[in-house]
Amino acid sequence: MLTSIIIILVLLLGIIITLLVIYNIVHTKLINLSQQLFGTTDIKKAIELSEIEAENTPKSVSSMEPLLLDKISKDFPDLNINELKSMVENSLLDVFSAIENQDIEKVKKYNSDKINSWVNSKIDDLNTTDVHFDSIKFHRTVINDYRNESGIATMKFQTSLEYFYKKDNGIGRKKQDRYEIEFIYIIDALKNKVNGKAIGLNCPNCGAPVTSVGIKSCKYCGSEIYDLVKKTWMLNNIKQK
Repeated sequence: MLTSIIIILVLLLGIIITLLVIYNIVHTKLINLSQQLFGTTDIKKAIELSEIEAENTPKSVSSMEPLLLDKISKDFPDLNINELKSMVENSLLDVFSAIENQDIEKVKKYNSDKINSWVNSKIDDLNTTDVHFDSIKFHRTVINDYRNESGIATMKFQTSLEYFYKKDNGIGRKKQDRYEIEFIYIIDALKNKVNGKAIGLNCPNCGAPVTSVGIKSCKYCGSEIYDLVKKTWMLNNIKQK
């Protein structure tokens, strides 16, 4: 009996010593890593410094522009990419506004069930919590993907940005974020549907249907179809990356 107790105690002591050795090894490595990365051996302070660094380091985006711009320019020679990027960023501001005000009407103008569903899910998650996106600053917006299939061109963008995120009356904290935003362009408007809805383009003067985005004037009234290319790109989807 006594022998069994001694064996158990020895085993427990061995386990305790092993755990202490592992703790010391891990603790020493953490201290060394903290010293290398943040110039301090205080692990708590190192964690605080890492949080500050995360708040001030923009998230990376994956640009495929060098490979895609030639193809895009062939399909849309009059398209101003920088203007389209501005549309991307402005659409994201509309999404933030809709979430802030918990009002889906802010994004219904995009006529996208995917956008409506995404914003609704964010509003539902808040559960009446008051949130604010303050001091929004865009770092970079790039083209991540482009496809032209079956009469619909799809262009995906990635954008990195920062803002101060505040809940209720709490103190706002800077947050770095990244989104993937999808725009679509209806090339043959009379033959395609998006989200189950027929898409039609019309002359801004007489309202007559426009059957080709390549024409410069309305064949019914002769009015110039100004900037139609830009106006027919539509926000279709959004994802937080």
